[in-house]
Amino acid sequence: MMVAKYVMLADTTRCINCKACEVACRAEWDTPMGFTRDWVKEVEYVNAKGLPEVQLFPGRCQHCDDPPCVEACPSGASWKREDGIVLVDHETCSGCELCVPACPYEARWLNPVTNTISKCTFCQPRIDKGLEPACVQTCVGHALIFGDANDPNSVVSQLLKEKEWQRLVTDEVNIGPNHYYFTDGKAIPQEVMPKRNEHYLAGTVIEKVLNPVAKLGLGGMVAVFALAGVKKLVDRRKQVGIQEGNHEQH
Repeated sequence: MMVAKYVMLADTTRCINCKACEVACRAEWDTPMGFTRDWVKEVEYVNAKGLPEVQLFPGRCQHCDDPPCVEACPSGASWKREDGIVLVDHETCSGCELCVPACPYEARWLNPVTNTISKCTFCQPRIDKGLEPACVQTCVGHALIFGDANDPNSVVSQLLKEKEWQRLVTDEVNIGPNHYYFTDGKAIPQEVMPKRNEHYLAGTVIEKVLNPVAKLGLGGMVAVFALAGVKKLVDRRKQVGIQEGNHEQH
């Protein structure tokens, strides 16, 4: 039996930004206020006729084939299932946040309640029970479609053949996202495209140099988390410095 390959399709022509997906996700996962596992991004532009238009792009973790968040995680808490779903083991996650800037889709954040990393999981517990993700089940415009792309009889397999879908990839960031968008021929605006976070370099250095050390044992892991803490402190000091500078200007 072929292993499933789960993907999410988003028909941007059907999205009305009703927020039903966000509300359903928040209710399903008891997400803290100020944070969200999914979102709808509005991009305003002027069309060829000189008239203003708005494009709507539902977003969440893209569950990439080659997820940099998994590579950047020093504890192994971030991992990918055989069916492609990228998850976080909250028992192992230290909350070091090295995976956060590694994600070019800005889909990860530190949960202030659990002090571990949160993100969209395609509602993995629901999927394992044969149910749809909460966002898909509640999508008023039927803009979100989820399923197994390896199943030729699935709805997503049929739609991928029938329509021209696009993925959020660039020459710089092409890590095999499993989230597809139908825009009816319209180009995807740069505001939605993934970008390498400037802070990712620090995480990459730690991952390249210290991950092999971490595999040596507890001492290596302590070193990793210690440096992760230093990185968080440095980033925080930079943020405070910027805020103080802005305050002085005003």
